[in-house]
Amino acid sequence: MTTLRWRDGEITGAGSSVAVVGAACRFPGASDTNEFWDLMLSGRDVVGQIPQQRFDAKKWYSPEPGRPRRIVNLSGGFLENVDGFDADFFNITPSEAEQMDPQQRVLMEVAWRAIEDAGQTAENLAGSNTGVYLTTFSTAYWDMMRSAGHFGPHAAMGAETGGIIAGRLSYHLDLRGPSLAISATCATPLVAVHVATRALQSREIDLAIVGGATLILSPDVYFALSESNLLSRSGRCRFGDVGADGYVRSEGAGVVILKRLEDAERDGDRPYAAIVGSAMGHYGRTGSSMMSPGQTGQEATLRAAYADAGVGPGTVAYVEAHGAGTAGGDPVELRALSTVLGEQRPAGQPCLVGSVKSNIGHLEGVAGFAGLIKAALVLRHRTVPATLNVREPAPPLRWPDSPLRLVRGNQPLPDDRPAVVGVSAFGANGSVAHLVLAECAGARHGPDAEERSGYLLPLSARHPKALATLAGQYAELLHERDSPALADVCHTAGARRTHFERRIAVVGADRAELVAGLAAVAAGERTEHVIGDGREMAGRPRVVFVYPGQGSQWPGMARDLLRTNRTFADRLAECDRAVREELGWSLIEHIERGDELTTMDRVQPTLWAVQVALAEVWREWGVEPDLVIGHSMGEVAAAVTSGALTVADGATVICRRSALLAARREPGAMWAVQLGEPAARRVVEKHGGEVCVGVVNSHRSTVLSGDPVALAEIADSLREDGVFCRQVPVDYASHALQLESLRPRLVDALSGLRPRPGQVPIHSTVLDRVVDDGDLDATYWADNLILPVRFDLAVLTTLADAGRTVFVEISPHPILHAALEDGISAARADATTVASLRRDEPGLTTLLAGLATVYTEGGQIAFERVDRDGRFADLPLYPWQHKRFWVDGPSSNDVEWPPCDDEPPQSPADEPHPVDEAAITTLPDRVRHIRLRVSTLLGVPDIEPSVPLVMQGLDSVFAVRLAYQIRTELGLEVTSSDLLTGRSIEQLAGDLPGPAAPSGVPSILAEAG
Repeated sequence: MTTLRWRDGEITGAGSSVAVVGAACRFPGASDTNEFWDLMLSGRDVVGQIPQQRFDAKKWYSPEPGRPRRIVNLSGGFLENVDGFDADFFNITPSEAEQMDPQQRVLMEVAWRAIEDAGQTAENLAGSNTGVYLTTFSTAYWDMMRSAGHFGPHAAMGAETGGIIAGRLSYHLDLRGPSLAISATCATPLVAVHVATRALQSREIDLAIVGGATLILSPDVYFALSESNLLSRSGRCRFGDVGADGYVRSEGAGVVILKRLEDAERDGDRPYAAIVGSAMGHYGRTGSSMMSPGQTGQEATLRAAYADAGVGPGTVAYVEAHGAGTAGGDPVELRALSTVLGEQRPAGQPCLVGSVKSNIGHLEGVAGFAGLIKAALVLRHRTVPATLNVREPAPPLRWPDSPLRLVRGNQPLPDDRPAVVGVSAFGANGSVAHLVLAECAGARHGPDAEERSGYLLPLSARHPKALATLAGQYAELLHERDSPALADVCHTAGARRTHFERRIAVVGADRAELVAGLAAVAAGERTEHVIGDGREMAGRPRVVFVYPGQGSQWPGMARDLLRTNRTFADRLAECDRAVREELGWSLIEHIERGDELTTMDRVQPTLWAVQVALAEVWREWGVEPDLVIGHSMGEVAAAVTSGALTVADGATVICRRSALLAARREPGAMWAVQLGEPAARRVVEKHGGEVCVGVVNSHRSTVLSGDPVALAEIADSLREDGVFCRQVPVDYASHALQLESLRPRLVDALSGLRPRPGQVPIHSTVLDRVVDDGDLDATYWADNLILPVRFDLAVLTTLADAGRTVFVEISPHPILHAALEDGISAARADATTVASLRRDEPGLTTLLAGLATVYTEGGQIAFERVDRDGRFADLPLYPWQHKRFWVDGPSSNDVEWPPCDDEPPQSPADEPHPVDEAAITTLPDRVRHIRLRVSTLLGVPDIEPSVPLVMQGLDSVFAVRLAYQIRTELGLEVTSSDLLTGRSIEQLAGDLPGPAAPSGVPSILAEAG
């Protein structure tokens, strides 16, 4: 059994501990855990009056306790804007969102924030063995929906208290563990945590999402509690006070994310605390009634929890009591705590005790989450906030030798013993639960990350305003004096956040540049540090690695990467060893010294090695090519990346070929000219076989190859005509017949080459097609040197076969950018180009800028490998973009059940629109009618008739209703299955049997209005 260490001491029995790795809340006066902690630390009481928007509480007010259908006080703790919900974020249609109980909506958002707080991502959670234990409590919204005439399946599922909301979250995140509701009245939260903890300890699940929500939308429960004399007439929860007279009802939501402690340490999580023990039980008949607390039952559960933890009750530093402030419940709880926690307790070390209900009221079925989150924050901050509303402590707390001390002012946890705290929760049904928590330093080991020359901070959202808001919040965070290290911020934003369709990235050399970029995004502006415009990207783009030929080299290229990037250095060292075997010299030494490489037998092996190592960095960062294209000698590195050639094979090709070229004595030259292929061919025709078109880069860029004298004359003539010409820095004429004499020797030198099947397709610029290992023999590499390069066709073919495309140029300096842009323009394609390095610029900064472009285009990035030395940090959570969703109608107190007629009442979506049956005989009319029906059902302004219905929110429930309407209103035979096959309205209207439709499907969008 392992031990959970605490400074100079240790807590035994923690080998099967469960860590609280994430938490989120929406409590009265606090929209997140930071605000919740500030609220408690500042000693605020946020209990107020019942909002008029909920119901007219004054209508039922009476100070006389026990009076039927009356409320003894008008106090409570309430949330704001409970009618708001970000339905778009969860891909929920407006119609369904309106019929969801607001408790479900609040809980969905709080659960997501807890997931973010835990550093979990939707991608990592999908398909995982994660258990979901979520519960809601009130059914008042169901009464409101019935009164408004909503009786459909979505209304029923929206009103269900517990199981449906757990299922919603499991479905949304594609979770495969148990998904259920647990109900034990006010003990539910801790009972649910206990059940989830046991599932984690038994390895039934690997992660648990545990939470609940409750909202007060009607006065019904107030009546029962007032009549039972359980509500405080003073309007405050006064736990531990001699004058405690009952509790104040409150509402809210809380969620915690649980994980085995050993897994949390392995994954570098940032635990709030470790749950080292737990127990649940029931009073049995130890109380005077089922609802009356029983001291014997409480004591038994406390002892069981501490036995489970292997911790003596006398060592507990603090207990977050159930502490509702009732005259009957508080004394029993305090006596039970005194009895158990007083056992073997050292003199002068009383156990601190308090209750957060004095700050926010009693959240009833969610109260245990408030207590648990408070206890976890107490351990994280090592401070116990004050319990409020205490004028005179109750008798158990006034005894001189009492083992308990009520915390009436903020107090630090004692430093002389391990920090262990307990949390209690009791239910009106007699259930009792207790958790034992211990301080947990987490797994943030290792030194701080070193300062780097560049940082990439990715941000994403599902709404433009959310993206701007998030950027502003990050800018504020980085402005703070005690903000996390930049490496930690970038690591967490990349590796610990879900990445949505709208993306931007900020790249900078330091904190000031990142802040400037973030502030610009927040203000709707652009700077050089901001990559991307936040437009919505659907799906991953096709990624194409492009390897240029000779010409991108420069002295000292990639030297900084060699010193700072281990992946680059390791791959380059592998290439260096292979080149040493072939030629006997070190290319790394050339790079380190910053040598000017002039001869091809030095340039080409070094350039090849840098290309191979750069590609490895891109792949290490998660950017996997769907296709590789090599230009001239660049095909050798492309083949290595694809897997068709090993590094040793690639070195063999590049070294032996460049050595043969260097040994030649026949002069040659190459000139890049701004001419298309037809014009270039007309120019070279005048010079017979001395000059040829060696390379076609694009429809307006070629390279002429051949005799140096003839080429110089051509260049002079073209310049006189205003044509751009530039000599390529080589002293031979590749891709020309002048090199045909080298073929026999080259084929012989590479005769032992044995290519393998590649994992990534290679589009040959020699053969203008995708090649396999059988093509890449010695003859191919001779052709690669001698035959023309058709880069233009490779690019155009690639763009013709793909949607959105990102070309990544794998080179020390981008030299194919213009040719790629020409091809993109000619193909009118949705594509962009990215550089790996640039001449005389910091390598990391340029690479990160390129990576940012891939990211903002929708690419998948392995951010956990980009910032390997970064650690988990607290960052802003997703900013919701709320819209109002509410069924307006009478409150539940005024609801009258509808009569049981033969025809059930119709909801607004069922109300028939006027239909001219004679008019609905043509295809456009069908489209128009079905389009109107679908938009009404889903609650959206309009539906795109050419997009599949299932991609626009149609589910099986809506499909049943829509099929019924089409059959009854149009007389067309259709089933719900027909609607869920992925067809659009246009396809559906044309396929349905019924009145004869015109042949073909016209452009209906304008006709349908």
